[in-house]
Amino acid sequence: MTHDKEAYLQAIAGMMDTMLSVFPEEATLILIDETQVRAYRSSGIDVEVPIGTPRSALAGTISEKAFEQGRAFREERGPERFGVSYVGTAVPLRLAGEVVGVLTSAVLNRRLDTIRGSSESLAASVQEMTATSNGIAAAFGAISGEMGALADKSEALNRDIDGIQSIIGVVQELADTSNLLGLNASIEAAHAGEFGRGFSVVAGEIRRMAAQSRDASQDIREQLGAMQERLKAISADIDRIKRDMGHHAESVKELDAAFGHVASTAGEMLEKFTRQ
Repeated sequence: MTHDKEAYLQAIAGMMDTMLSVFPEEATLILIDETQVRAYRSSGIDVEVPIGTPRSALAGTISEKAFEQGRAFREERGPERFGVSYVGTAVPLRLAGEVVGVLTSAVLNRRLDTIRGSSESLAASVQEMTATSNGIAAAFGAISGEMGALADKSEALNRDIDGIQSIIGVVQELADTSNLLGLNASIEAAHAGEFGRGFSVVAGEIRRMAAQSRDASQDIREQLGAMQERLKAISADIDRIKRDMGHHAESVKELDAAFGHVASTAGEMLEKFTRQ
């Protein structure tokens, strides 16, 4: 029986190069007998299990599980240990119903590496986009706050103009009163004849100054009115910008939520492949 086992395992070892050429990706084949690693062939992946490694050193691996339980095992591994992702398969070798060895293959899994790389790239991109959207949302909030402060200043300026308009109204009333007094004085000076000539000059000067005051105050009132109209237009623009900022901020929040969902999905994918 011992001679038959030896011949059987020797035949398997002799076929390993042919078996290796069948795999579409780079691969490694390991033949294990009842005591140690008997043969090792590799076309690219070095799993660091040299010939002569005792079986006891393989405890917990799929090779040892296949030997102990007499059935095939398969697993996917990430690049954490050997630098590449691979699919490992361990198949028990039987002779007359007895497990006499295990043939284990480790095949490079480029698909897993590609998915992992894409997941990492996606996660990084989403993180960058999330940071950008947060920055935009913060900027919208700051702009909205500044617009609110500007609206308050505009309203305060409007109130100040209303106060000035009231003062100008008083000045115009005083100018009208002065003009009326000057007119009455001129009439009385005319009645006085030669004795009222000097008083008539003073009355005329009062009327002239009253007319100038009335005209100047009217000009100021018109300019202030124009300023108020412009302030109203500015206030309307500020309100519109604030509404737009609010809409944009809501859109950014929705975008940020979508980024969060994508980031969560990418994280789950990374976690899944890291565990493998």
